[in-house]
Amino acid sequence: MFIVDDIEFFGRAADAGDMTRDAAIRALAAASGGSLTELGAASLIDNWQTARADYEAAYETAADNLRKWTQEPPR
Repeated sequence: MFIVDDIEFFGRAADAGDMTRDAAIRALAAASGGSLTELGAASLIDNWQTARADYEAAYETAADNLRKWTQEPPR
């Protein structure tokens, strides 16, 4: 999970004081290749400690739903 690795890296750096929160936000938004705005990056930096679990839960939910949808007979 590339983006989660970046979230944890920049969030940890901001918490440790190795970079400012603003610098971490800008770096994460840039590392996302345009998929995150600075507002979205800020939320992720602020909640970096739960990001991996959140992404894993979202992935599992999506995978479970996909399995359910593909097992239903066509209408």
